[in-house]
Amino acid sequence: MAPLVTLGEPCCCSAAPPASASRITRRALLRRAAAGAACVVAGAAGGWELAQRARHVPTLTEAARLRAQPDAIFRVTTRHRMVALTFDDGPDPTYTPDVLALLARHQARATFFCIGVNALAHRDVLAAAAAAGHQIANHTLDHPNLELLDPLDQTAEIEGGSKAIVDAGSARPDLFRPPMGLTDDVVGVVADTLRYRTVFWDACVEHFVDHMDAQPAVDAIARRVGPGSIILAHDGGHVFAAGSPAIDRSKTMRALPLLLDRLQAEGYALVDVATLLSAAGLRPGPPRRVGDAG
Repeated sequence: MAPLVTLGEPCCCSAAPPASASRITRRALLRRAAAGAACVVAGAAGGWELAQRARHVPTLTEAARLRAQPDAIFRVTTRHRMVALTFDDGPDPTYTPDVLALLARHQARATFFCIGVNALAHRDVLAAAAAAGHQIANHTLDHPNLELLDPLDQTAEIEGGSKAIVDAGSARPDLFRPPMGLTDDVVGVVADTLRYRTVFWDACVEHFVDHMDAQPAVDAIARRVGPGSIILAHDGGHVFAAGSPAIDRSKTMRALPLLLDRLQAEGYALVDVATLLSAAGLRPGPPRRVGDAG
C-alpha cells in the first residue's frame, strides 16, 4: 500500500545547535565521521555527484520539505488504528527516563531520534531505551542546521550521528530526521545516498503545548491525528556540549500522560515507526534505489 504523505506543522522548539565552546570536541568527532563518510560516498558516486549539483534551498515551509525530500515519510495510509510516537533530541537524563516509564505504563513503543553526542554522554539512558524495545534512530551528531552545511559536512554529521550511536552500544539506525525539520535538496540527496529513510511528522506536541494549557493542547493534537499519524515530541532539550542552552520540556512532560491516555481511549495502538511502516506495507528500512536486487 502506498504511503499517504501529508504535511505536518512546523516545530521550531528543538534543541539549539551547540555553542562555539564545543567546537574542539565537535571537530574531532566530525573528523572521524568524515573519514568514514568519504568511503561511503566513494561507493555511491552517482548520488554524491547529484548532491554536489543540487541547490541549497532551505525548507522554510512544509511544502518545501516535501519538495526537497519527496521520498520522506510524514504519515502513512493504513487501515490499522495506530500512530507512531517519536521523540527527538535525547537521550537526556532529565526527561528520557520519565518518558520511558510513561511508555512502559502504557505498553507503548516509540522511536527515539537521538543526537550522537548525547548518546555518547548518556550511554546508560540510550541502553535503557533500547532494552525496553524502543527503536533508536539518527538525529545527526550534534544537531546543526544541515541546510547551512556543504554536502561533505552534511554527510559527516549524519554518519557521525550513526557512528556515535553505535559507539554508545546501540545498533546502527536506518531512520533519520533532520534537526528542527530543516532540510533542502542537498540534504535529501545525501540522506538518500547514505541509505537512510527520512521521517518527519504530521503532529508536533510542542507546537500545541508551548502555546496553551495541557488539556486543550491534548484535545487539539487528538483532533489532528488519525490512523497512520507520526507524532513528534521531545525527550531532550540540551545538546551535550559546553555552553549549549537547555530548553525546558516540563510542559511536554505534563501533557504526555494525558495524550497517551486519550489516544489509547480512542483505540489507537502506540507504536514505533518501523511497526507503522510495516502496517502500511512499507519496508521499515531505507527505500530501495533503482537497480537494487529483490
